[in-house]
Amino acid sequence: MACSFRGAGSPSYSLEIQWWYIRNYKEWLEKPAWTTNQVVPQEKMPKDATKISVVKVAGSNISHKLRLSSVKPSDEGTYECRVIDFSDTKARHHRVRAYLQVEPENDSALRHRKEAQPTGGRHKGGRELRRRSTDDPTDCSDSCVL
Repeated sequence: MACSFRGAGSPSYSLEIQWWYIRNYKEWLEKPAWTTNQVVPQEKMPKDATKISVVKVAGSNISHKLRLSSVKPSDEGTYECRVIDFSDTKARHHRVRAYLQVEPENDSALRHRKEAQPTGGRHKGGRELRRRSTDDPTDCSDSCVL
């Protein structure tokens, strides 16, 4: 997951990105949605929130990617990127949240196997449609998509 922030107006002298993991997604769903670039007040994080990482830079641009590997169902939840801008006398907070839904391994493995299998019946149908449209000009006009 990528998170980046570009300061506007006077250059920021210090920016910080914090990545948070919030297990209880229902609490997040009950709160109002925030739009991009909307400044939100400092607030307490839920009790089940865990700070994953912190990145600080001097300047007006910051970017950081959170990489998750070997994702398990226990990793499911809300991930929040919070940017804190210290350029003014009062720190300004910006945030974006994404909910990670993890499919059980059996479902995703089954879906992968189905996608990898050749689709014999569908391929024949496509050939028949092309043949019919070229043999009989009334079946398809110039705007047909095959």
